[in-house]
Amino acid sequence: MVMAEVGTYLKKETEVILGKMNLPADVSAEKLEEDKQYQVEIKPEKEDELPLLIGYHGQTLNALQILLGLFTFKKFGEFSHILVEAGDYRRKREEELKRRALEAADKARFLLKEVSFPAMPSFERRIIHLTLTDEQGIRTESRGEGRERHVVVIPAAKGEPSPRGEAGRQGRESVK
Repeated sequence: MVMAEVGTYLKKETEVILGKMNLPADVSAEKLEEDKQYQVEIKPEKEDELPLLIGYHGQTLNALQILLGLFTFKKFGEFSHILVEAGDYRRKREEELKRRALEAADKARFLLKEVSFPAMPSFERRIIHLTLTDEQGIRTESRGEGRERHVVVIPAAKGEPSPRGEAGRQGRESVK
């Protein structure tokens, strides 16, 4: 699979889909540093069309990612991870998920109870898992099936050593 060819293909297919949605936009596609990962950046001609492109909680972007991934697999015979970005939505969402993950960890530690997130796509669950990897006294797991899969933040039982690193949140500023 030729990387430049995949990027060109992603750009073309995204433009076709957006054309069918009657959403004229500037589209670019690039290979990311990680193997077989690509980012498609969409900039609609009209700023007020951005919410339509993003969709409720990013559902339109998620659907585009799935479609482009399937199209790419069918064309090239190899799976590629596609990230579709519009209006910095993904970056802002990642920051929000990290903040909420740290808040959930604090809440789980304080109340000594599990804290559940709503169902979300795997790439968003991964952000929460990675954010809390080094949190002392906390572990995470995904539960549920299909569209109902979600992350649960679990406090370590009293006296139970944390399965994570020793650093925890020491020296880190609290997130507001």
